[in-house]
Amino acid sequence: MIFLLPIAAVVPAAAIHATGYLAGEPRRALLRFWGFFLATAASMAFVVLSPDRLSFLLAWEFMGLSSAGLVAFEHGERHVRKATWTYLLACHAGACALMLAGLFMDSAATFLAAFFCAVVGFGLKIGFPPFHVWLPEAHPAAPAPASAVMSGAMIPLGFYGLLRFFWPACAVVPYASAAGWTLLALGASGAVLGILFALPQANIKRLLAFSSVENMGIVGLALGLSVLAGVEDQSVSRLACAGALAHVLNHALLKGGLFLGAGSVLKATGTLDADRLGGLMKRMPFTGTLFTLNAAGLAGLPPLNGFLGELLIYAAAFDAAKSANPALAVAGFIALAALALAGGLAAAAYCKVVGAVFLGEPRGDEASAARETPARMWLAQLALFVLSVAMIPGTVILACRITSCGSDALLLSATGAGCAFAATVAILVVVRRFLCPRGGVKPSVPTWDCGYGEPTARMAYTATAFTQPLADLFAGLLKPRRHLVPFRGDPAAPTDAALATETDDRALAGFWRPLFSAAARALQRSHVIQNGSLHLYILLAILAVVALLVAALVS
Repeated sequence: MIFLLPIAAVVPAAAIHATGYLAGEPRRALLRFWGFFLATAASMAFVVLSPDRLSFLLAWEFMGLSSAGLVAFEHGERHVRKATWTYLLACHAGACALMLAGLFMDSAATFLAAFFCAVVGFGLKIGFPPFHVWLPEAHPAAPAPASAVMSGAMIPLGFYGLLRFFWPACAVVPYASAAGWTLLALGASGAVLGILFALPQANIKRLLAFSSVENMGIVGLALGLSVLAGVEDQSVSRLACAGALAHVLNHALLKGGLFLGAGSVLKATGTLDADRLGGLMKRMPFTGTLFTLNAAGLAGLPPLNGFLGELLIYAAAFDAAKSANPALAVAGFIALAALALAGGLAAAAYCKVVGAVFLGEPRGDEASAARETPARMWLAQLALFVLSVAMIPGTVILACRITSCGSDALLLSATGAGCAFAATVAILVVVRRFLCPRGGVKPSVPTWDCGYGEPTARMAYTATAFTQPLADLFAGLLKPRRHLVPFRGDPAAPTDAALATETDDRALAGFWRPLFSAAARALQRSHVIQNGSLHLYILLAILAVVALLVAALVS
């Protein structure tokens, strides 16, 4: 049910949003989109409801193929075709790894091999580093409603596969250490690296894609801690598991709303480049407000629901760090450090997006001419946010069910404090409206303007500049590329200068691309046997048949 709920919530909201997002598209394109959209939704539901391994694998493959059709919606663009190709490679590589896992998991001697194959197969869908490379490519290419479904409802299904086929067995003594440390390491690296690479991104959907890597890393980190603590401390294990599952639901609702908000921005302005936007809160108040609230929730800021899920993981990590078991204490400290660093960077990343896109003055004609999208588009975002608020008591109930009410005091205290905070803010807003009613005559006085009588958007931080100090701090890891256009002409009246930075995905540029290039060079040498000789081809076929017969006899 926990993994069906995101499908049931995000898919209808994305469908409603898509009716406005795709307005004006040709009928043929609409038929193609809705066909792939419905096929993706049905295959996701069947993945969860499949009765056995074979039907699960078939549904998993069909889910990858149908969602690839959504990624390829605007297939006339070169970058869209490239993103679709990358996504298909990831889907089929993951399916191959899952086939191997299915072969290995019937024997106790090969159970860990099956688990590691499953981590690769499901990790390619989840987005564990370095298997995440399709996420920042596919999400900017796909339509926003498709991105909302894929990020909010689809990628958590990788955890469903791990839980369904491996959870009871991998938590026992012979396998708990290897399985737990694997998930903890992948989760911690995903949480930190995902949000770290999100920081310098100017494309809103690309930033949200890296943020999905971060959030899936938090879930993986919590599940790894739960496995490690399962042998030593059941209370820690249950707390971490409750936090992981609560975060799955919170991420689905909040990230779905954020991707729909990014789609509304694209529909209204024609661009997702945060450096060219600004001032949209006045022009798109509903979209801007909902995007801000969803971003605050996903950053884990109280009193919104994302805070409660992470609070459970923090509580589990603190309890683990106090354990007498050195290994569990180290795991607790790793979880705490990763969560704290990821949380701080997430707050900075979302502050950058909200500030650069919705606040300040417009930096381009696209933002100046923007208008609020049709009501059904922001109502879809509102529905997801309302459901996320409903997850506040839902998180308390879920945690009590899993921990046998071992976390009720903590969560109820946090919820009560959050409600008090929200009530205080509401009262202050009402008081402010009473003191400064709309339409009233307000005094106009000059303000201190730092010597500038007419401030412009050029005097405000761009999205890139806002996070540049943090990007410089981690430059050794991010390795950004800078393009500088220096001042020219008379120093008294210089021409415009410009500074642009680009930050590539290090997993793609430093690992996968060299690996595939080396494989291509090696395979190029095999072309010597493709000399056009029919006799040689027949000889090779005969040798292959003989080799298969010998292998069959030996086995």
